Amino acid sequence: MRWDEVKEIAPLYVIGALDEKTAHDLEASLHSATPEQQGVVARWREVAALLPQALSLQTPPDYLRERLLNRIVEETQQTPIEIAVEESSLEEMAERDVLPFVQPRRPESRTARWLLIAATALLAFTAGYLVKQNADLARERHALARERDDLSKEMAAWRGQVDDIVSPRTRIIVMAGDETPQANAKVVWDTKAQQWVIYIFDLPAPPSDKDYQLWYVTKNAKISAAVFSTDAQGQKVLKLILPPEALSGLAATAVTLEPKGGSPQPTGKFYLKASI
Repeated sequence: MRWDEVKEIAPLYVIGALDEKTAHDLEASLHSATPEQQGVVARWREVAALLPQALSLQTPPDYLRERLLNRIVEETQQTPIEIAVEESSLEEMAERDVLPFVQPRRPESRTARWLLIAATALLAFTAGYLVKQNADLARERHALARERDDLSKEMAAWRGQVDDIVSPRTRIIVMAGDETPQANAKVVWDTKAQQWVIYIFDLPAPPSDKDYQLWYVTKNAKISAAVFSTDAQGQKVLKLILPPEALSGLAATAVTLEPKGGSPQPTGKFYLKASI
């Protein structure tokens, strides 16, 4: 029996409303079910155990109580002869293949039956709602886990930057705006790895036919370091490895505005510069 079939008839199984073969097939399927699937049937059993509490208690009528007490008194007052006669009568009836009268089973209360059906429907709806809630919570939990991981990575990156800045091997160079006074930049120089990380702020985006160009300025040459543009906030981060020719006699660094794609040598105005 497939799990979807087991799940569909599980409410009927826990209240004993299945025929013997179907119930046997369902129980056989449960033996190979996962713990989560077995838990679904277990929750149905718990709800079924609470169904009798939904029925109001019925007080038996006074005449029934009186009849029962009278019957008990009559039976306790029977003489041995009366008991023997009654037993003899029962034996004669059995010999004649006559079945004694059996009180018919009182029909099931319609109210109780409808309460059971309503409770089963309510339980099915509640189970579906809880499954959906669990799925939503699982998605939220996964989203929060991803967000936490992203924040952890971001914090690790910032810690790395802070460690680089405060390291004894790190040197900070401040570039000031020239053509654009509001612009500025910080060069974080790892003197051991000879690596620059440049954080540029408030430098307006260049015209569509222009680019900014960063230069290493030595005593004998101006060496192109990078061609770049800034974003809408005027920001940019550059990561550079200093070439050997720039390390020899490095005296300054500067940013100029050049034609699109850059120039072999500076031709435009200085927008950022710093002495080293």
